[in-house]
Order: sequence, then C-alpha cells, then structure tokens
Amino acid sequence: MWLLQLICCGAALATIFVTPQANDKTDKINEASGVNTTSGKKTFVKYCASCHGLDGTGTGPVASALKSPPTDLTTLAKNNEGKYPAGFVSAVLKFGRNLSAHGLQEMPVWGSRFKMIDPVNDPTGQRHVDDIVAYIATLQISNASKSN
Repeated sequence: MWLLQLICCGAALATIFVTPQANDKTDKINEASGVNTTSGKKTFVKYCASCHGLDGTGTGPVASALKSPPTDLTTLAKNNEGKYPAGFVSAVLKFGRNLSAHGLQEMPVWGSRFKMIDPVNDPTGQRHVDDIVAYIATLQISNASKSN
C-alpha cells in the first residue's frame, strides 16, 4: 500500500510541473456562479491528472498501478444520455464513490482535502469542487465524436 501511495505522490508531483496547452473554452470565469474553469484546470492537473491523465481519459501515469482503471472523464455526458452529470461529479469529489468496481476505494475523497487548501476563503472546499466540475465539463467529447 505504501508503494502505491509513493507512486501516486510522485505522479502527482510530476503533473504539477507539466503545463497543458491552454484551451479557449477552459479559460473562462462564469461571473454569475463564480465558477473558474482556469482554476479548475490547475486543481485538476495537481490532484486528478496523475490518475485520470491531463486529457481526462483515465490514462494518467498512476493508472496502471490501480486495481481498477480510472474513469474516462471525457465520456461522462456521452454515457449519461448527452447530459453532463455535474451533480454526480461533485458528489463523487466531495464524498467519494463506494462501489465494488472501485475495489479498495482508491480514489481519494477530495472534499475533505479541499477544505484545507484555503480555509479562510473556501472553508468547505466547495469552490475547488465547483471549479473542477466545471473544468471536467469542458473535457466532454464533442457531439461529432459521440456518433463515432
């Protein structure tokens, strides 16, 4: 178990130093909701990309060490009748996902960890969750790709 944690930590550190190419649709702040996909992308790269990959397809550097492969986050809408399940993604980030397919609950429960990032301005960690949820929405495969 400590070896898996060491691998995850090393991969997470490696992804911090990788700067993915900017994408116009991700560099937006939704003024009405306060959601910031640019911040969401940075948080995703730091905390999620080691398993889910920079592109969200589940091919991060730690993926092969996991008991079950990470979810391909680019197909969430496709697999949900074309609707991005933002509430479900938020709940998984905050509370985890206790399914037998996940084996030993390999995906961390990020909600409790995000509370510690900015306890003054984001004491619940909800802003980080919302930003990541919004960023993952931008990763969804296009309609043209869905029909293939």
